[in-house]
Amino acid sequence: MKKLLIFIFCISSLFANEEIEVNLSTKQLLYPAYLSKVFNEQSNFDDSYLEKLFQVLKFDLNSNGFMNLSENNHQKEFKISHFDEEISFDQKFWKNQKIAFVIKPEVNKNSLKISVYNVNNNLLKAFSDIELTNNLTKDRLKLHSLCDNISEIIFGKKGIASSKILYSIRSKNSETKWQSEIWLCDSDGYNTKKISVKNSYFVHPLFIPNSVSNDYIYVSYINGQPKLYRSSINNPNQNAQLVKLRGNQLLPTLSIDGTKLAFISDAAGSPDIFLQHFDHNSLILGKPIQLFAFPRSTCASPSFSPDGTKLAFVSDKDGAPRIYVIKIPENLYSRKRPIAHLITKKNRQNVTPSWSKDGKKLAYSAKIDNVRQIWIYDFEKDEEWQLTMGPKNKENPIWSKNSMHLIYNTEDANEAELYLTNINQKKSIKITNGEGRKRFPSFEP
Repeated sequence: MKKLLIFIFCISSLFANEEIEVNLSTKQLLYPAYLSKVFNEQSNFDDSYLEKLFQVLKFDLNSNGFMNLSENNHQKEFKISHFDEEISFDQKFWKNQKIAFVIKPEVNKNSLKISVYNVNNNLLKAFSDIELTNNLTKDRLKLHSLCDNISEIIFGKKGIASSKILYSIRSKNSETKWQSEIWLCDSDGYNTKKISVKNSYFVHPLFIPNSVSNDYIYVSYINGQPKLYRSSINNPNQNAQLVKLRGNQLLPTLSIDGTKLAFISDAAGSPDIFLQHFDHNSLILGKPIQLFAFPRSTCASPSFSPDGTKLAFVSDKDGAPRIYVIKIPENLYSRKRPIAHLITKKNRQNVTPSWSKDGKKLAYSAKIDNVRQIWIYDFEKDEEWQLTMGPKNKENPIWSKNSMHLIYNTEDANEAELYLTNINQKKSIKITNGEGRKRFPSFEP
């Protein structure tokens, strides 16, 4: 007899995916899993809509970092379709198929039920009472939330399916002038929404952590020089310049708690790192301070450590751009320059570092054989290794909050799109498509 636990949550076809080979040795086990079609148990929806729901579930579960979904086939579908759970979730059968988890979605009237069977433990869990609306936009959000909860309950770590992504799209307007707008989408690239309203040139959007009104920071060229601004997803007409400082302001980054903002500015002459403090209500404290500068050199792309005490950044102070780490001084008014420790040593063209939320890794873009690839630096092992392969240039990697997923953009003459990858899997998935150049992605904190 199977153990049965009930968990109740009131909570179109995907773009053609393009795989980029990932070169990775990992300790994380990917469990082979089988997701059946969505069974129609006298539901109020036609089969074409249930197929769209299946595609959403397939994407979310297959990219959660724990599961590797097997291909659907007639034998497995026939087995799982049986009304008797002792037959459909027959432990011996699924063990012989080398499946660790079996997922069976069923729709009855307007309600979706998902049964997850742990083959090794002979444990069946039912996730039920997901009310569907026949509106894919709304139902997609519910499925994202459900898949995140499945990951959290089964594997102890919540997924990223419910996370939002900010990014910019560069295109030409009706006057054939370049413009760049801020957009928002789900983690699978769907439910896209333009959120900037000025029809100007905006880049580098960042969510402000713990903001109740979904505020974000971005770089605006609306008045000529690039300056830092603040706006709100909930109120896009609300835009305010964030930092009062002369010169150009670029490449912002925020600490996890939202109390520190680092950015690049040439206010002192060369592109240097500046630091601005905020209170816990995201209000500015004092004036920005020049944190790091080096004679006749350029700084770029700062990224905070999770505890906010260190910064990784790009500098060409020793020649070609490489990545360094500094400790943020307790006395910010000290004239002593922080010591910059070199991190990347294998390649001499390293840019756009991103510190993982668990503090263990740094992702960055490095040029290999004249193509930019995503690399990972492991702080615990003091090792660098190449994550992506393939002919397209890849830039601007950003970690998700679970430190397992990265999003980045390609940057070639014929393509600039967003890709999602899990460092435990051997592929990157293109999640955007269509007109415009998608760049500078940012995960919801």
